[in-house]
Amino acid sequence: MNVLIIEDEINAFEYLSGLLKKVEPKIEVLANIDNVHESLNWLEKYQNETDLIFMDIQLADGLSFEIFNHIEVNTPIIFTTAYDQYAMDAFKVYSVDYLLKPIHKDDLIAALDRFEKLYNKGPNDQSSMLKKMIQNISKPKKNRCLVKKGGHYEYVDVSDIVFVNSEDSITFLHSRDGKRHIYSKTVENLFEELDTTKFYQINRSQIVNIDAIHEVHPYLNQRLKVLMNPTLKSNSEFIVSRNRMSDFKNWMDQ
Repeated sequence: MNVLIIEDEINAFEYLSGLLKKVEPKIEVLANIDNVHESLNWLEKYQNETDLIFMDIQLADGLSFEIFNHIEVNTPIIFTTAYDQYAMDAFKVYSVDYLLKPIHKDDLIAALDRFEKLYNKGPNDQSSMLKKMIQNISKPKKNRCLVKKGGHYEYVDVSDIVFVNSEDSITFLHSRDGKRHIYSKTVENLFEELDTTKFYQINRSQIVNIDAIHEVHPYLNQRLKVLMNPTLKSNSEFIVSRNRMSDFKNWMDQ
């Protein structure tokens, strides 16, 4: 199987290529490219000879998504990323796999297994899914939330939201002025529309704004506890789910 790796960090490339050889000795890494411009040139010449692409999201000269604005990519892709939860959710929806850095052997094996199933769908299906994914990721982030107040409607600026939580299947937006607003969408659906450099869904029922976080502490069962800014005077407890800890710390470290 012929593989192209698009990755701008040489250490990450060497680690991934070495790991690929360990889990599948028949894999041949054709090239490593670290930028959008050279990726376009390479794909125009050699895409037909490539079975699978490992593609980092942030490259030396921009986001790898720029590639799809200039050339039709029919080769199955496994994206690699360090922190973009929103992008990862999009990849899941459209069956485009991803690997979270640092890449673990078991995750790579599972990704290759999923690639085999994805590849069997054919290049046209793959191209269609990629287009949908890029459209979803590139659409504008949400600026306002419409909330109902008695017999009328108001809006809450997303920039004023310090956290979101769900209680008894009802979603509440909490704004900087200490008010709580009932919102019609679920926590998960709202998170998909937010700017993930500012907001993170720490568990099934809570989203936090990076500007509202005061401290983060280790917690029971290998989890993390988020302490919000004292001025917010929140009675809620904010616990990062164990399976989101690594990604949460990467998000905090952007």
